[in-house]
Amino acid sequence: MEAGTRGEGVVRFGVVTPSLNAEPFLERTLRSVWSQRSDSVDVDHVIVDGGSTDRTLEIASRYPSRTVASTDDRGMYDAVNRGMAMVRGDVVGYINADDEIAPGAFQIIADAFAAHPEAGWVCGRVEYIDADGRPLGRMQPVRLTLRSYIGLGWSCIPQQTVWVRRSFWERVGPFDLAYRNCGDYDWYARALRVEHPLILHETLGRFRLHPGQLSLDPSKMIRESRMVQDRNGGRDAWGFVRGKILSLRLNARNPAWLVAKKAGRIKFTPE
Repeated sequence: MEAGTRGEGVVRFGVVTPSLNAEPFLERTLRSVWSQRSDSVDVDHVIVDGGSTDRTLEIASRYPSRTVASTDDRGMYDAVNRGMAMVRGDVVGYINADDEIAPGAFQIIADAFAAHPEAGWVCGRVEYIDADGRPLGRMQPVRLTLRSYIGLGWSCIPQQTVWVRRSFWERVGPFDLAYRNCGDYDWYARALRVEHPLILHETLGRFRLHPGQLSLDPSKMIRESRMVQDRNGGRDAWGFVRGKILSLRLNARNPAWLVAKKAGRIKFTPE
């Protein structure tokens, strides 16, 4: 099947990848994207590049992805928004240039949307991997409410597993460019005001933990997380309690993940 074409009954996934000097991991990301194609799944992939000076563009040219320059964007979320405006797909989402889509994930998601036509968005289990691709642990999301999600103070909805119907993306709207690090947390809070996600129990994405990630700047993460909280009812005592309960439920559902965090195998701040 040629990129961008589709037959009867084929679900097209529109994938956006923001990139900037992504040479170390981009090849693995691209393989994970294009390996999803099958007789029933098509892929349109747009790489929005912020002006890479390494081999990013050379690597991207080996794949059917479309690469567009975005040297004047206002950060990662602006790049994703631009990509979403260009990408073609019944189901859309984004994957960073150092993360991966799990094998067979798009077929699982397509089947889930077919079985649940009322669902606007899905998420599922995420696998944490190191720079070399070695598994560090897995986290299965649990049901939540907007209040518990905001009270938690961080996003327990794994971005690498989130895929949405195009109509749902348009209903919630693009990422808010006021955020440089926590745009996902804000977008999922807005999505939760519309409906809860369909939570799947299969591994849908892989989150690579390595030095230098944008998401690993603790001071920026804390500041922007508080912005999301303040925009969604604040940080009152009852919200704090609900967040703590959600944290306990996450840990109870994912004991091995909790142990990996306590042992330092999974950590979200640099050394």
